[in-house]
Amino acid sequence: MIQRYLGNKTRYLEHLLTTFRAHAEEGAHVVDLFSGSLSVSLAMKEAGYRVSANDANLLSNIIGEAFLVPTGVPEADLALIPERARGACFREAQAVVLSERGFAVTRAAGQQHLATRLVALTLWLNMVEQSDLAPRYRRTDFFDTYTEEGKNSGYTSSRGRSGRRRFFSSSNGKRIDVALGQVRLWSRSGAISPPVEAYLLATLMRAVERVANTQGTFHDFPRETWDARALTPLRVEAASTDPMVSPVAGHRVGREEDSREFVKTVDPHAILYLDPPYNFRQYSAYYFLLNLVCRYPSITDLDDYFSKVTFVRGQNPEDDFTSSFCSSKMFLSDMGAVMRDAQADTVVVSYYTGANHWSKFNSDRNDTGLELLRGLMTGTMFEPESFTALEVERKNYASYGGYKARTVQELILVAKKRRQSGAARTVDGRVSEVA
Repeated sequence: MIQRYLGNKTRYLEHLLTTFRAHAEEGAHVVDLFSGSLSVSLAMKEAGYRVSANDANLLSNIIGEAFLVPTGVPEADLALIPERARGACFREAQAVVLSERGFAVTRAAGQQHLATRLVALTLWLNMVEQSDLAPRYRRTDFFDTYTEEGKNSGYTSSRGRSGRRRFFSSSNGKRIDVALGQVRLWSRSGAISPPVEAYLLATLMRAVERVANTQGTFHDFPRETWDARALTPLRVEAASTDPMVSPVAGHRVGREEDSREFVKTVDPHAILYLDPPYNFRQYSAYYFLLNLVCRYPSITDLDDYFSKVTFVRGQNPEDDFTSSFCSSKMFLSDMGAVMRDAQADTVVVSYYTGANHWSKFNSDRNDTGLELLRGLMTGTMFEPESFTALEVERKNYASYGGYKARTVQELILVAKKRRQSGAARTVDGRVSEVA
């Protein structure tokens, strides 16, 4: 769903799936504890596993509620589209569902009519105008806060420099406002179900990312120039409904939970997959605007919410989450705690040799993280000689500070947890010895 997401594992899915298949049979329960954009979780689901996923970012929950949790396409009400546009939206949606590859599984399952109605609602978001909304939903929050012309877009940096936020062009800021106003109206009036709302927000979030004036994250924006993508008109496009369709039920996604606590609530699983933050980057700050798109319909008092935005980026501090996994001092101990508390048979960890907790953007390969994780995963928690490390070479196109691309190694670390005879699980999920 999200293309410009740091650490996205789309290019390594086959390597990961090969690893998962070696340690879990089809239909087994697997856990993705730092699920991010859910590329790995959805690949696990497609491979036939029952998946539990969690991430501190709300965007992960919304993608999960839209595509991971369902086992079929949800029912959408075409009557929500004004009569003047209903036929056009339906015909365009029908053409999309009948012709595009992302709906082949949906068609084979006989759910193309459900998908057509869902896609039609999505396409209406490109046509809706402020005049179509009840007065209290005709807001300009994104225009005001995240475009240069907005009345709430001024900032003063920690260094005393002043400016105006320019995440979006004026026209795209207005388009985001009216589309979100429509979803908020439908949501708060109970006109759409949670899965439909999640699908609409996920497709809108993808559209927002495509026209954002950023270099990959929302932590900052170019001060004097425009990313070419930001000058294109925002258009909400249908997302594939095929990931929804699955014979395996019981998928689960957390909602902004701390992974250290979420793992304690997960029932026994064949694989615990960990793709933690590699360095100082706090993802709740880097992707706060996408989280805000997902949060917008549920915010009770929008005036109060936007009155509190701060920082150069314009984030409400209440939405900020500082992950201890971003700290080199806490990373290893927290990884050990998560592995200990998980009722997992096998632990799989993604890491890499680039700019991580113990190296810099311009440094050569640094194996400190690899060796520390090796020490953890060959310790008493794991079966002797079960540890393996696969390295996949890639280019790291880091834009931070102007550093050029370097060759780094994606690491897939695997170890089988030791079974504890005579062990019992406490209420919070920890293991305690039984006398």
